[in-house]
Amino acid sequence: MRIRVAWLAVLFVLVMPPAAQAHKDDYIDETLVFLTLERGELEPEYWLDYGRSEDADVNFFRHNFSLEYGITDHWMADARVTARHDLGAGFFFDAARLETRYRLFDEGTLPVDIAFSGEVNTEREEESPHGSLELGLEPRLIVSRDLAALNLTLNLADEVIPRTGESSLNTSFGVRYNLGEHVRIGSEVKYDFHSHEGSVIPQIWFVFFEDLALKFGFSVGVDQGRQNFARVAIEFARGDADARIETVRPGGEDGEEEPRG
Repeated sequence: MRIRVAWLAVLFVLVMPPAAQAHKDDYIDETLVFLTLERGELEPEYWLDYGRSEDADVNFFRHNFSLEYGITDHWMADARVTARHDLGAGFFFDAARLETRYRLFDEGTLPVDIAFSGEVNTEREEESPHGSLELGLEPRLIVSRDLAALNLTLNLADEVIPRTGESSLNTSFGVRYNLGEHVRIGSEVKYDFHSHEGSVIPQIWFVFFEDLALKFGFSVGVDQGRQNFARVAIEFARGDADARIETVRPGGEDGEEEPRG
């Protein structure tokens, strides 16, 4: 039933009318958008989480450091390291990932924009400094569509654990709306069909100056998801931040798409 819902979301995106605006940035959590950085472009990002894990019965801070780099205009890489501080327990390494993303065409070439992502990650099996680190591999299909000020993005990922051979379908769906040049609102929904853990993450973004975006979100665990947290993220981007919502025709004014940053 849940798989049918995911594919219905894809069909919904397919039948909507053509896009009019470009939406360039990933959502605040795990939903990746179609567009990539330009060649040679570098974007650092920092996330701070504060929340509570009901399973571990502990409040925590979580620090995420991310760096994105454009290898070509259609191919980028993203590295992230996560450290966690459980209140009353201490500070420890929690997770890391290396992701690469490639988009086949320019924005608007197809009825929906399609990209592919591959990720290598490691994270602790248990929410404690003594939990063992587990290696994971995650191929991902990204389907995205811009509808004027609205963006719809669906991610379908298959996370594989090489040690056990287990795999798990992970889905995430993001909706974002541009209220103006400096404010965006939206939400993400994600679900792991193996662990039956899900979350809903409403969010709001503020874009300041030319190269600074501030994002706020709150994640609420659903089903077996037992973790709630607030997140604030700060992103530095080269170029004009307002270009992220510039109106464009498919393929750009002169056959080239608008830059991501």
